[in-house]
Amino acid sequence: MNLCVRVDLDYVPWDTPDAQEFGHGEPAMVLRLLELARVGGYKYHWFASNRVLRAFPAVADAILNEGHDLDWLCKRLDQFEARFSDALERFALYGVNPQGFALRSQFTPEEAQRTYPDSLSFVSAAAGPAPASLNFFPVTVRPERDALRSGQTVRAWGEGVRSVLRQTATLHQSTTLVVRPQVLAKVDSRLSQFRELVDFGLALGYRLRTCREQCSSAEAEK
Repeated sequence: MNLCVRVDLDYVPWDTPDAQEFGHGEPAMVLRLLELARVGGYKYHWFASNRVLRAFPAVADAILNEGHDLDWLCKRLDQFEARFSDALERFALYGVNPQGFALRSQFTPEEAQRTYPDSLSFVSAAAGPAPASLNFFPVTVRPERDALRSGQTVRAWGEGVRSVLRQTATLHQSTTLVVRPQVLAKVDSRLSQFRELVDFGLALGYRLRTCREQCSSAEAEK
């Protein structure tokens, strides 16, 4: 029973709408998340968009140097080929290749039927249709960004996360918790709520495992 803590990176200073809503705290929050991981023994699975890899190359270096997994955040499936080609060039600068990708939403039935590169082994997306050729890690916990935009408080979001974790633990199912540092910087700057949720999952018996680690375990068991 695994819990993947997925951290989506998509902040750039010139993104005015998101900055007006959530501020410019993502770079500082990335450092706080890395520090918390060192102290708590956590390992996150980071997913970065192309524009983040261009704007903040030092962020990817810091994540990889701390021993976390880093893969690609795909923002537009309708532009997959061109954006993935660009992502490969960006990741090559760090001496790594993306092994999987993440979506903010779910696949449409048509998108799930498409063929994706053989170099990719997994995808993390909202529960729903998924490509048969990829290991699928469904997001069953509502991301905090979506919850806050719907009018929920951060406390209500946290209670919702706990409820889902209890349900999936009862069923012995793995799950994924998605957060964005830009949002955390505004609503949970001390990471107290975030840490409570991760520790709550561990207390329920979850093991912190990235998508990459879960894929490796599945391959080893074959």
